[in-house]
Amino acid sequence: MSKMKLFKQAEQMYLKGLTVSEISLQLGIAKRTLFYWKKKYDWDKKRQEAMYDKTLFKEDLQKFVQKLMARIANSKQQEIPISQAEYYSLVNILKLFPELKELEIPNETPQVKKELSSDFIRQIERDILGIE
Repeated sequence: MSKMKLFKQAEQMYLKGLTVSEISLQLGIAKRTLFYWKKKYDWDKKRQEAMYDKTLFKEDLQKFVQKLMARIANSKQQEIPISQAEYYSLVNILKLFPELKELEIPNETPQVKKELSSDFIRQIERDILGIE
């Protein structure tokens, strides 16, 4: 494998969180070479930016889920039909991120439950998505 391909692979591994020692063992590259690349091409800065982007994405996703849950709760309370796409989106996001299930709905509707019960999610899966 060419040195440039190894460089790109090593950089991607570092950005994913592997240490220089782990990369060295897996790719058979000298640690000295990896430390040189790391310093010359500022891998630490790239890693920090990549992690920051993931944090922002998670925060944005949490805000989206909160808004979607509030919208569904308000629609249900006002007996307005809720779109199948909204249920589908919410259920799929909640499956991927279990920690998002416990998000609170903003205080705009204090009389509404603060989270969807597991029974309600199962009902959505069964009635809307056809999952048994």
